[in-house]
Amino acid sequence: MAEKLKRTLSLAECIFFGVGSILGAGIYTIIGKVAGYSGNLTWLSFLIASFTALLTAFSYAELSAAYPKAGGEYVYTKKAMGVTAGTAIGFIIALNGIISGATVAVGFGGYLSELLDAPIVLGALGIIGVIFLVNVSGIRESSLINIIFTVIEFSGLVLVIVSAFSKIGSVNLFEGTNSGNTSVLIAASLGFFAFIGFEEIVKLAEETKNPRKTIPRALFIASGIVTVMYLIVAVCAVSALPIKELSASASPLSDIAKEGLGNTAGLVIIIIALFSTSNTILSNMLGSSRVIYDMAKQVKFLTIFKSISKRQTPYASLILILVIMSAFALIGKIEVIAMIANLFIFITFFAINLTVILLRRSDPQKSRPFKVPFSVNNLPVISFLGMTMTLLLFGFNVYVLFF
Repeated sequence: MAEKLKRTLSLAECIFFGVGSILGAGIYTIIGKVAGYSGNLTWLSFLIASFTALLTAFSYAELSAAYPKAGGEYVYTKKAMGVTAGTAIGFIIALNGIISGATVAVGFGGYLSELLDAPIVLGALGIIGVIFLVNVSGIRESSLINIIFTVIEFSGLVLVIVSAFSKIGSVNLFEGTNSGNTSVLIAASLGFFAFIGFEEIVKLAEETKNPRKTIPRALFIASGIVTVMYLIVAVCAVSALPIKELSASASPLSDIAKEGLGNTAGLVIIIIALFSTSNTILSNMLGSSRVIYDMAKQVKFLTIFKSISKRQTPYASLILILVIMSAFALIGKIEVIAMIANLFIFITFFAINLTVILLRRSDPQKSRPFKVPFSVNNLPVISFLGMTMTLLLFGFNVYVLFF
């Protein structure tokens, strides 16, 4: 009899996983760099990135409702394009989660060094080890810690908003930089890193109660909550600090809080950032382990990674992730790791939108509890737009990475 994961997660817990994963280090670390490209139009860059993510969320919702498996993208693309394509996408999405986790771990190390003057890489490796132990302990324990961390990091963004709220209206929010209109799209491609994480929800399908309804709902609710919060934070950020100062800051949200409420508030944000980065690593490690686990059940050379512990966690895949994530963290340069992660997620999102279109043609009789709206001859227009926007931002991301 095949080993199975336990269905214990509710809608609220899935939402917390999604919000917690998205709200991680991205907004705490890259908002200043985004502002450097788009100026006071930072909110627009985040809106474009959010819009692109939302288009793809529709595709994820349809696929996760029709095929509620822990393997997520691997399961969907294999069904649409065959085993080879599915396996390739499975590796890409798992690797993206691992690289994103390494990015965030280096961010954690940076924040930790502000408090303890510890080497950044040492702090990164330390938190990866701690989160590995949390994941191995079990999904219920991971869920509880995720909820606690999500509340903490959300509170940090609320503190930033409160500290800068009185300055809203002090700048022209429709004024960009002198770099031209394309700078907003360049900023959007960079800012997209802050939205990575909502797709982790689909990997909880085999551990969620009534996943065909719960997963799509969690996708949209988590994405909506984060979008509203990011737009408000973006407006507050450009209102509170001059663009040059904001873009040059290594801890922009801490500087905003310090400017508005004093040094203590800045210190609080740094501490909250440690929780935030930890939570993102937790979500990334959990999601990637479920992809590898599901692939291992069907791909022969990965068989060893389908092993489940007595606490019903895929410990073998978690050990593999521990090793790879630590290796990427050793690079030490957060911007380089983040850009690499972005490339992988854009490829994945393009494939997911394409998969919806292909499966509409090849598997039309399949029950779809949720279906992407606005179709023309059964072609989902939203998924097509998702492919287009993903390609656009991918191009600008390549430009930022190599030029």
